[in-house]
Amino acid sequence: MRRRFVLTPLVDVIFLLVIFFALSSRIAPFGLIPVSGHQEAPADREAAAERRASDAQTVLVLSHGTVRAGSRIIALGDLAPAATSMREAGTGSVLVVTSRRALAEDVAQALNALRLAGIGNVRLVGRPSGAATSQTGASP
Repeated sequence: MRRRFVLTPLVDVIFLLVIFFALSSRIAPFGLIPVSGHQEAPADREAAAERRASDAQTVLVLSHGTVRAGSRIIALGDLAPAATSMREAGTGSVLVVTSRRALAEDVAQALNALRLAGIGNVRLVGRPSGAATSQTGASP
């Protein structure tokens, strides 16, 4: 007598895997954010280099849902208008430092807000996990 191959246990395992990966993945996909700036004509590169030399740089510390610019704490949803006012005040370059609490969604939202504000020179730096946080010992 020959044994038949039963597919029911295999189908059960496949459905369990599908359910596991569906529940453990993110529902809302991240939008693609262009990191590189627009291409400039060779004649404009010299003028852009002179502008960049005179532009002020602002350091933003990104945490979960907030951004710290100097002593100001800005809600992440309010970063676009704040970045527009920074650009109008002469900021041409922004250094974004992520804290350990910052999520990927926070980084994507901050980069998108800076892009919408017209700040073209953005650098993103992740804080090492063993870095000193502050003199009080509180984590950012």
